[in-house]
Amino acid sequence: MTRLRLRRGHGSKPIARQALTRFALWSLVAFVLVAVAVVLVARALSADIALHEASLRGGTFARNVAAPFVNKAVRTGDATASTGLVTVVESRLRDGSIVHVKLWSSDGKVIWSDEQDLIGRTFTMDDEIVALFGTSNVVADLSDLSKVENIEERGAGRLLEVYAGAVDADQQPVVIESYWSTDRLDSDQSLILGRLTALAVGSMLILTLFVLPLALSLARRVERAQAERSAMLRHALAASDLERRRMAEDLHDGLIQDLSALGYALPVILDELPPEAHEAREVVEVVRPALAKDIASLRGLVTDLYPADPSRKGLIAALGVLSTRAHASGVTVGVDVAAEFDGVSKEVIQLSYRILREGLRNVVKHAHASRADLVAAVEDEKAVVTVTDDGVGPTAEPAAEGHLGLRLLEDTLADIGGELSLEDRDGGGTRLVARFPLSFSSDWQP
Repeated sequence: MTRLRLRRGHGSKPIARQALTRFALWSLVAFVLVAVAVVLVARALSADIALHEASLRGGTFARNVAAPFVNKAVRTGDATASTGLVTVVESRLRDGSIVHVKLWSSDGKVIWSDEQDLIGRTFTMDDEIVALFGTSNVVADLSDLSKVENIEERGAGRLLEVYAGAVDADQQPVVIESYWSTDRLDSDQSLILGRLTALAVGSMLILTLFVLPLALSLARRVERAQAERSAMLRHALAASDLERRRMAEDLHDGLIQDLSALGYALPVILDELPPEAHEAREVVEVVRPALAKDIASLRGLVTDLYPADPSRKGLIAALGVLSTRAHASGVTVGVDVAAEFDGVSKEVIQLSYRILREGLRNVVKHAHASRADLVAAVEDEKAVVTVTDDGVGPTAEPAAEGHLGLRLLEDTLADIGGELSLEDRDGGGTRLVARFPLSFSSDWQP
């Protein structure tokens, strides 16, 4: 179903509250995003710091502590020759600074390990590890426990894995793999997280405290501006209402009365004309119905400008006049004004009438319809005014098709917190629906 939404309006106080609510929500979102960013940054920084320190410690341990105890006898698996290496490694294992150690030869063989089952076994090494042989470079990362040679470490959880290139006592290249506890990583992460969180959240709070008064000031300005605009609208509507009333009174007490008097005088004039004044009699006979028709049109215009009775019964009567005029144009009109309209204010009655009048006027001029229905109801403390027809449906560009009156109504409704929509009906035709709060009229005073 095609639908033309003409704009939604909001009152001044909801706009101010919404501005403050949006400020609070976006501030909360900013805090959450900053907190997430702080956690991610803290984790990354702590991991980088821990890996850097592990690289330094692992490289120093490999070159200065472990490698000097490795010689040809150790490489051939001589347990006696490995005593010095075992001593220095086990001292590190006991104090918890190192968790596991492996010594690799360039052919992928485990020369020595604190895990006895791995000694003498050969594994495929990654290219970056192979590239360490003959250098003093270091590669460090969180342990990859999926590797076959790491099966013994899987029970230890997350570890820092360091591969360091070195030369042994015989100047043969070796790679010493050491695993370090992540306790330092966890402590660094907690320390960095705490400091970054304090810095970021503190900065956000200070910024919020500085911005909040500005936000409150802007919200108050918006509220005052909306209140002033609402007051201007009320004065404009009141002035328009007074002007319509004045015009209706002038037409009723002036022109209509004069024309009515002339209509009463025409029969007297006709009686006074001599029988042989055929042409004059014909003129009078033509003028009499034309004058009566014009008087009726003017009376309808007066009702159109300003219904005399601003009540539900007056609204029904005024809509009856509109229905009669529309029927003369070939459109049958149904009128349904809910009983709840007995308790609404005159401003609601008058605005409802304006909407129904404009809607019916567009049906007569543009819809090529045979029937229209005018409905005024009350739903959820709102007036719901509907004009439906069985015509050709809504145009894509209402203002371009002469529906300027709908745009004016749309602006009026937007300013009082209402809305106006134009849509096509299933089966053909158009539905114009206006909704606006009943309470707007409490502030609408001349």
